[in-house]
Amino acid sequence: MTARSGEADHGIVVENQWYDDWIKDILDLTGKVAIVTGGNSGTGFWAASALAGKGCTVILACRNTEKAEAAKKEIVGYYPTALVDVIQMDNMDLSTVKSFAETFDKKYDRLDYLLNNAGIMAQPLIKSKDGFDIQFQTNHLAHFYLTQLLWDKMVTTPGQSRVVNHSSGAHAMGGPVFDKTKMDYPTYSWGFLGINVLLWNVLVPVFGLTQVDNWKRYGVSKLCNVLFTKELEARIEEKGLTDKVIAVACHPGYANTNLQNVAKESMSNWEKMNAGNSQSAADGSLPLLMATVGTSIKGGDYCEPGGFQHIKGPPMVGAVGGNGNDSKMAKELWSYSEDCLKIQFDV
Repeated sequence: MTARSGEADHGIVVENQWYDDWIKDILDLTGKVAIVTGGNSGTGFWAASALAGKGCTVILACRNTEKAEAAKKEIVGYYPTALVDVIQMDNMDLSTVKSFAETFDKKYDRLDYLLNNAGIMAQPLIKSKDGFDIQFQTNHLAHFYLTQLLWDKMVTTPGQSRVVNHSSGAHAMGGPVFDKTKMDYPTYSWGFLGINVLLWNVLVPVFGLTQVDNWKRYGVSKLCNVLFTKELEARIEEKGLTDKVIAVACHPGYANTNLQNVAKESMSNWEKMNAGNSQSAADGSLPLLMATVGTSIKGGDYCEPGGFQHIKGPPMVGAVGGNGNDSKMAKELWSYSEDCLKIQFDV
């Protein structure tokens, strides 16, 4: 497949290496239903395309419906029998998350795969209309809410449904800590012999990661993705629901999406890094696809690229790092998320 959905608008093209062969082995998904948040571009687009190509009905949950309709047109153009729907949802506006869930619930009687994929990266400290840091709300809180709203649909769907949370290697990079009292100016752990302090001193000059606070809040939001997965899976297992639903996390490695272009004020040499080190957006979608439809995936698994430092390569089941294994932190995040949303998420 050639690059599609405008992912090269930022001027850098990276050819696919593994995507085309990998998706051939996805089993027939006729009758299945999937939601892909942020499915109009980047890794979400490529995952949505592969699922639709295998017969799955795919709902693109996107802020910009015009771009989502363009993505739908491209997918149907490549797979003429594909079943693709667009329902508007803006992670920065929690009222649209609720309206999305209500619309979906009326239109569909099952939900096999919930791909909590939409995300933003290294953005300034801006509060959403709901009053939360836009990175925390977009990357975690809106997805927590969406999962809660659709939970009953997933549990009652025949077979085993999956909640897939798209994280990042940044969940462990430099040691982010979830602390509800320091969401705007996050705490980072020192690490063994202060290695995380050294790491941040290296990241800035080598990778050009300026405006460090933006990256620290991004790292915490991505830590929230794996902590949410950990606590959700723990509750699923405690209730004996693993035959009905599992929770899985993943990360795309260094994928050539438009995230770096959007975050260029916080990543001064992103063009050089993308051109020389990234894999294509399609290849970056493979851990997401593996987490969604991989036949050997178990609850709590973490899928990532299998190459050097997990930056690129065909997907594999790896391991969460840093504070992503902290059960206490995971429970605290769950409680804080409920408090933010003024809901109770009973699994």
